Amino acid sequence: MALQLPPGVPRRYAGLAAIILAALWLWVAFDRPYHFPTHASWNIYTDRPVSNITSPEIPTLDSITDAFDFAPIESESIKSICDETAWNSSIVFRCDSSVGGIGNIRNSILNCVRYAISAGAGLVVPTIVVRDTDDISLIRTGVNTEMGFMFDTQHFVDSLKLSCPSLRVFSTVAEVQNYGLAPPAISMVPEELVKGSIPATGLREPEKWRGHFYEWLEQYPKTNPTAPYIVELGRSYLKYPIYSDGEGFAMSFGGILKLRSDVRILATKTLQILSEQYEFEANLTQPILRNSFFGVHLRTEKDAAEGWPTNDWEYSRYGTQSRLYLEQAPRSTPSVIYVASGDLAEVAKFAKDAAGINITATTKFDLLPGPELDELNALAWDQQALVDFLVMQKAADFAGVGHSSFAWNVALKRHIFAEERKHLDGPQMLSDELSQIYGNVRGYPEYAASTVPRAPSTTQLPTSSIAMGTQAFKSCGEPISPPPSSSPQPEPEPEPEPPPEPASSPPVGPDKED
Repeated sequence: MALQLPPGVPRRYAGLAAIILAALWLWVAFDRPYHFPTHASWNIYTDRPVSNITSPEIPTLDSITDAFDFAPIESESIKSICDETAWNSSIVFRCDSSVGGIGNIRNSILNCVRYAISAGAGLVVPTIVVRDTDDISLIRTGVNTEMGFMFDTQHFVDSLKLSCPSLRVFSTVAEVQNYGLAPPAISMVPEELVKGSIPATGLREPEKWRGHFYEWLEQYPKTNPTAPYIVELGRSYLKYPIYSDGEGFAMSFGGILKLRSDVRILATKTLQILSEQYEFEANLTQPILRNSFFGVHLRTEKDAAEGWPTNDWEYSRYGTQSRLYLEQAPRSTPSVIYVASGDLAEVAKFAKDAAGINITATTKFDLLPGPELDELNALAWDQQALVDFLVMQKAADFAGVGHSSFAWNVALKRHIFAEERKHLDGPQMLSDELSQIYGNVRGYPEYAASTVPRAPSTTQLPTSSIAMGTQAFKSCGEPISPPPSSSPQPEPEPEPEPPPEPASSPPVGPDKED
């Protein structure tokens, strides 16, 4: 019986189809196609398991022990600045005046490194002034400890070797060549070399600072030409305009500092337990954990309430902070509120108020189990704050007050991943969809202008982040020279003024985590 074709189909097409099918049959039968792409899901000859053909698996929650680790940075933007620098092997900077909490100290150390690059000087690994253990408001104790008190020192050294190879870094001043021949160390505060007033947004012409430095150095002639100059830098804080070196430098420079490993691991464990107890999904490889928890910085410790400027008293009060934070809470529909505070009595008050709107409030002390809690309690007060500093960065939403460097550091880093670009135009001091910093709009412009951000190298930033730098300076109302290229925003750091202090050191607020 003849093959019946559908109406309108010519017989020549049927013949052509038969020839093609026969050729394919002979090809497969005698010379099977083993060379299909191995990643193709339809290739039955691949040796690869089907499970590996799909997109990469998301790491399980328990498989990550340190969600905040990253490799030493190698930044071409930093290299380009260092390559343009004329280096002077006879000058070495020491930076041993960094005081306060993580926000203050981070900014001061980064400023010190930037001034060393500007001068073409060597650098002794900075040290940190520890606050009084009995009275947390006493931050200028004169007691120094190693940089490892807060940071991963080896990461710092390795990052500078990779990103600024010409910058000589010494573990101690005794390692400096011909140190035994050096005259007594000379001291100066970097910004005091600049004539005239310095605006809140930092040095007007940072590129001229090198000239000011060498002009100042001429008053200290050396009697031995082979002897080095040892220059002790006084505390520099929120005075260097970070975008004056361009967006690439600003976004990578903060990466030379990484927090110490034990607090990173404790922060990771805190997030894991938080996720398990309050049943939200947490891919800790992501910078922001959407639909997770609301992080609040309750900055009401005694030192803050007594030490901040009069204009900030209202925002230093528990009643003001708790009201604002609880009004903000519903916008992210959080599973729980995570509270950062150095005063657990205040946290208990806040937890009771939060329960009034049917939201639980918790802290790292509530979440960490026995061994980890013992490890946390063994840390100094400022070291404990580092755990909160990391946890808050991944919150679905965040709130803090405008006179706290801790809050600004967290919010400005989070802002890198936000879509809202006019974050300094109100309704609060900083407002975007990821964070609110409460206070008078355009207050403390130094935070946005001089806080160094760090964008994780493994994370894709929103395209709109590129516009952030210019917006930051326009909002601060004090342009710098040269104007910053469009770029993401600074990251966490300043502190207002406490009681009067020595004229050689810029003021700093009472501070804790700040």
